[in-house]
Amino acid sequence: MGAAVKVVAHYPTASWQEDGLAGAAFSRTGPLREIHDMSGPDGEPAALFGFAHARTVRPGFEQVVAAQLARLFGPAADSPAAPHVQDWSGEQWTAPSTVEHLADYSLFGHPLFQRPALDGSLHWASTETATDHAGHVEGALASGERAARAVLAAPADVNDTARDIIAPSR
Repeated sequence: MGAAVKVVAHYPTASWQEDGLAGAAFSRTGPLREIHDMSGPDGEPAALFGFAHARTVRPGFEQVVAAQLARLFGPAADSPAAPHVQDWSGEQWTAPSTVEHLADYSLFGHPLFQRPALDGSLHWASTETATDHAGHVEGALASGERAARAVLAAPADVNDTARDIIAPSR
């Protein structure tokens, strides 16, 4: 996520749902490249979120995002009640100093990150450990399924040790 900006736009209502829109889009014409509806059940709370590259953030970024959301989801999307912008490139623990030049994801899915640790009691599961769709939610889901299968297939003594660590008996 080092070169990414995540934007969450909170609204009083999910007007796009009322208009029959899914709240999902991929765009090449605005700062947000990928947008999803993250509203709760029945549209409450109402929110859209999207990802932009960190290099697109400049003064007026929130207004440009609101205009893009209005073009995609109707005029009511032009005025989020609360826009939240998380620029991961400015975070110490998620962004290397050269993050704006990061285009190499060759370590994603590396076999080293798929090996369990702590004598088999710790399994890594994240989008970065995925062999397919790394960097996306699909990769995270596949990685979680891979780790779950590994835990279920592990010898009983490893799973017993893991259970003791996670939920010690009283």
